[in-house]
Amino acid sequence: LDTSLPWLDGGPRAAHPPRDMGFLLDATPLEWDESLEVIRYVREHGIAQFIHLYNRIKDIEGDRLLWGDEVEYAIFKLDAERGTVKLSLRGAEILAGLQEGERSVPVGQQCNWVPEWGSWMVEGTPGMPYSGYATDLLLVEKNMRTRRARLLAALAEDEICPTLPCFPLMGVGTFTDPPARPTPGLSDSLFVPDEIINPAPRFAALVKNIKRRRGSKVDIRVPRYRDEKTPDAARPVGCPPPATLEEALEMDEVYMDAMAFGMGCCCLQVTFQARDLSESRHLYDQLAVLGPIMLALTAATPIARGVLLDTDVRWDIIAQSVDDRTPAERGVAAGGGEGGGGH
Repeated sequence: LDTSLPWLDGGPRAAHPPRDMGFLLDATPLEWDESLEVIRYVREHGIAQFIHLYNRIKDIEGDRLLWGDEVEYAIFKLDAERGTVKLSLRGAEILAGLQEGERSVPVGQQCNWVPEWGSWMVEGTPGMPYSGYATDLLLVEKNMRTRRARLLAALAEDEICPTLPCFPLMGVGTFTDPPARPTPGLSDSLFVPDEIINPAPRFAALVKNIKRRRGSKVDIRVPRYRDEKTPDAARPVGCPPPATLEEALEMDEVYMDAMAFGMGCCCLQVTFQARDLSESRHLYDQLAVLGPIMLALTAATPIARGVLLDTDVRWDIIAQSVDDRTPAERGVAAGGGEGGGGH
């Protein structure tokens, strides 16, 4: 819950001065139980804000078409001597260096760097949005190359940032540098440690509040790729969530139990500001059809948790990793077992 909402009236929260909505860096997000005291107020004012914004922009015509891309980068550490690749948990340190470096770059040539969910990740965008001219299309690849060059320059000699949607060995043994092991805490995962969560408070709050609202850890299940050499599983499809690592490894499905498996995926995103509401709707309707096609054409997630999958895109993993529905909303009896993540 973002508590920096710009309240529109003199209601009970009006004593808090309005602030611009922004990325939570130094604020303290509310715990789920704390948010219950104000959640109705937030919902009602969220609707009021939407109506207010809609009435303000619904008649705008001929605005500038602006757009931009966001690329999420994963940073890995190579150990040539041991032949290993691990997640480099230096994301916050690298991000600070990149942001400092942009201060000396002339306006118009800058890139924008922001935190991402994982402590091995950073996100980069153009410093200025592109416009609706065909010539702007020629700037996209150049800017992407510039961002990658600046990021590579900020890495250590043994670090890389390949374009990879999903780290195949997430949750397999010791897969981070510095090494960290799963322990009871935010995620309570059998596979991943909390150290891989970005230190910005927003991300830990997401993990904690999703788990608190749904009443359990997330339950991610993806079909395992099977051929004639695949052994039969001791625990069949739809079995209750495992209590131990041994039980998890005996499952027919590829089981994952932490937000990291979904939010640790990287992708390219594009954001548009259309010229008017009609063009916005047109863009949305077209992209709603083209999006799944482009996802299929760029399928690049055939492995998760070190196991070959019978799927090849990350979408179901992401969806299940942020499933905050309560047991009742998921159709699960209170206190009963849950046989699958709903893929």
